[in-house]
Amino acid sequence: MGGEETLLVAGPGRHGPDSRIVTVRNPNVTKTLQWTALILVLAVTSALVTLLFLQQRQYRTEAAVARTAESAESTPQPSSSPNASADAAAKAEESAKAAAAAKIAAMAVVNGLQSPVISVLGDSTSDSSSEWVYRWAEELGQNATVVVHTWNPQTNDWFPQPRQFGQGERTITIWNGSESGATPQTPLAQEDLRQPQPAHLTILNYGHNGSADEVESALTELLEAVEAGEEAPVVLTAQNPATGEKAKTSEANRALMEAAAKKHGLPVIDVHAAFDDAESWEALLVDQIHPNEQGQQLWAETVSAFFTR
Repeated sequence: MGGEETLLVAGPGRHGPDSRIVTVRNPNVTKTLQWTALILVLAVTSALVTLLFLQQRQYRTEAAVARTAESAESTPQPSSSPNASADAAAKAEESAKAAAAAKIAAMAVVNGLQSPVISVLGDSTSDSSSEWVYRWAEELGQNATVVVHTWNPQTNDWFPQPRQFGQGERTITIWNGSESGATPQTPLAQEDLRQPQPAHLTILNYGHNGSADEVESALTELLEAVEAGEEAPVVLTAQNPATGEKAKTSEANRALMEAAAKKHGLPVIDVHAAFDDAESWEALLVDQIHPNEQGQQLWAETVSAFFTR
């Protein structure tokens, strides 16, 4: 069997003639079996190595697919609308056109309407008789009769005696509902928004008071209230820059006023830019926020230029 051969050998035994069975190994057969076993071992090893290689390649492929999917999920996707930037530009252009139209309408009220009623709602930069509202009224009085009613926060009513400028044929009535410390929320507490007559033009002059959150929400509500009729133009003021601890609040609120103007398509009287263009705007303030006499004059000239150019 296998690599062995069995021989029958005859010979004498102890009990007589005998024969013995002798097994003789064939060296050639043994070598063949050894080579066969080695080949089998190599084949099995090769098969195992191939299997491991294929498994590793599959694992790497699956990992690469997973990374690709993860990267696709985390990568910001382009806007669903390929025309998003074009839409934004179109909206900005539409807002600018609306603001330009509103400015033309406001100029017509101030310069052309026979008996216009103007409402000014603002804070302490417009409540005093030495500030821009009255300086502007004085200039308008060169060609018209201008009557300015002033809000009295002490009595929560109007001062009984208005101020009058000029003696022209046209009569311009200004209801100045400004109050120290006021925010856009202040006139909302009044049933008539401090506009006892229907206004042909409303000027909102806020920004130095209140937190950004308060101003933003109240301004939205106030704009909705004064624009409800959509018959009279509304103009916003970008107030003068402030110093010290008031600087950040004023800057934030000014940005809100300008953002609201763009959103609603409203024009802005850029008093801030007028001060910024001055050689030293800090010298135009009497404290952190209030302009001095020169600053108020610059403010009044800026308002006057807005309605004549």
